[in-house]
Amino acid sequence: MKGRALVGLALTALATCRAAPVDYAHNRWDYWSFRARTGALPEPNYLPWAMHREELPGGGEALVVCRWADDALPLRYFVESPVIPESLAGEWSARRPDDYVTAVDEAFALWQRAIGGQERFARAASAGEARVIIHLRADVEEVAQGQVLGVVSGEADRCSVKRAVSADQVEIAFAPHDATVFIADSLGLLTPRTVRAVALHEIGHVLGVSGQHSPLAGDVMYPVAGDRRIEALSDHDKNTLRALYSIAPGTLYARLGETTPPKLRDVRRDPPKLAGETLDPRHSFQVRFPKGWQAIKTPSGWIAVDGVSWDYDASIQVVASRGTVNSHLALLASKSRALGDDVRREEFELDGAPVVRLIARGSERGEQTDVIDWGEGWVLVVMADALIEDFEFYRPWFQRVLLSVQRADSRVTPKPKASR
Repeated sequence: MKGRALVGLALTALATCRAAPVDYAHNRWDYWSFRARTGALPEPNYLPWAMHREELPGGGEALVVCRWADDALPLRYFVESPVIPESLAGEWSARRPDDYVTAVDEAFALWQRAIGGQERFARAASAGEARVIIHLRADVEEVAQGQVLGVVSGEADRCSVKRAVSADQVEIAFAPHDATVFIADSLGLLTPRTVRAVALHEIGHVLGVSGQHSPLAGDVMYPVAGDRRIEALSDHDKNTLRALYSIAPGTLYARLGETTPPKLRDVRRDPPKLAGETLDPRHSFQVRFPKGWQAIKTPSGWIAVDGVSWDYDASIQVVASRGTVNSHLALLASKSRALGDDVRREEFELDGAPVVRLIARGSERGEQTDVIDWGEGWVLVVMADALIEDFEFYRPWFQRVLLSVQRADSRVTPKPKASR
């Protein structure tokens, strides 16, 4: 889940001179500084990647919150019904133009439920009454990198800074007016389900996610090629748009060239402290992660990181998986040895139950994996990793988390966490 996006764009020439290009790497320090100014945000998210890189009136560049203003909501949209040529329709196909229009409506509805709050979208009766038009086209769009299934017109220019309002606020113009979703590829018509997934991605851009996309595979806003689209909004997708629409448009996220991460490493050297229980009724376990770490639900369990999901120093993951202890260990050991890691196996007991541990040390990271027989063909895997120079510092945290793992009644439902 580690990810850092590097953006290197040249500054526009000024009247008398040209400034040197500024490279920027997303980092947790800028995110935490921004969060301290705006207040708590829904997490986990990839909000920094939703920011737009814009020139400022006084010179320099900044990452800026660009989204529809509150008075533009509910956003009125119109879906242009596709014309399906007979060569694509065929007698065998029961797909109708309305099926694809409905798919786009469903995509807007999914984003509405994800963002929550007031009504965000309203279907317009005609294109002339809409602020955004979604064009559905049945032709095939080929580019050098492969096939395109969706595009937002003028994506690079849809946000612009008008004037400075304060040190941390600018006035912006944001009005992406149309997007195109292709309903066919080289093999023929796509399913309405696939078109809904493509529409989800493009609508995310229309709502304000910049062309940087999400850095995390599995998110709807992750950049993918062809029709390999993610069909369901992830927690990262939902929280990012919730956060985006909780912040005033034009808010400065970070000024480029003025942001310097702390030079000291963020390795925790105090005695490890654990937070309250995290319950997973799906796999009948509960665990306590280190206090202050970000806990993230995954399809097979939970992961906690010392940092944020896209920039962290160490992680601890607890997952349930089908199989046996030995089969999992053999696979893990094989992968680590293929990377050239030094691999060591240990065995001990935890509350009378046998636990097998695999420690793999590579040139950059160290990893500790404990595998426990969870019964009925399941194993519980506790995986922890850190940079190799910090690995020994973090091992007390890893051990305390392992000791906190307990069986839980699968019928128990965890209390919902409050979020903004």
